[in-house]
Amino acid sequence: MTERTARARMASKTSPVASKTAAPASPPPTRGTEAKNRIIAVAEALFTKQGFDGTSMRDIAAAAKMQAASMYYHFPSKEELLWAVWEKGGLEQLRRAEGAIAGLTDPWERMEAACVAHVTGLLDWRRANQVLFVTPPWQYPESIRDRVIKLRDEYEQIFIALIAKLPVRRGTDRHLFRLTLIGALSWPLFWFKAGGDAPEAIARRMLEMIRRGVEA
Repeated sequence: MTERTARARMASKTSPVASKTAAPASPPPTRGTEAKNRIIAVAEALFTKQGFDGTSMRDIAAAAKMQAASMYYHFPSKEELLWAVWEKGGLEQLRRAEGAIAGLTDPWERMEAACVAHVTGLLDWRRANQVLFVTPPWQYPESIRDRVIKLRDEYEQIFIALIAKLPVRRGTDRHLFRLTLIGALSWPLFWFKAGGDAPEAIARRMLEMIRRGVEA
């Protein structure tokens, strides 16, 4: 045994903490995961361009350069694929809002950060993701309706918690406050034009107008 080998073995025996605390390497994505992600990305683009009803599974398979049978292995129906697209967008928006308020303590600053995250997130996304927040529940495909509602409820819990901490005038209906605010913040999807006010400015002005009416 060489001196270098002996030292290496001795180090491995005397440094158990280092080996235990080292972060494990992330496993590379499998071929199945890569294929699934590719299908979702292609479906998102085609749903945006052609609409859900105007896009077939064969269209998606052709654009993804896959056999139609392979598509159905990952997604048994077009509705399940729509759910995958909506779930991806909803979770991205949820993480965006949580990240925006992290580290902030003032209730109104946290509320403002969440509002900015909401508007900028919606206006950054393509139409397939945006419809998740503007489509009424009765228009969701029945097979995925409960999951979509659960995802939206999880996202709105962020705003429920934020509004619960706001110092507002006695008698203010916080439930109606939330519905009014989220509705207003989502409406720029229909009238926003590039070159006008920035999404961040729109969100802040909307909140300020509502705040003046309810602030203690």
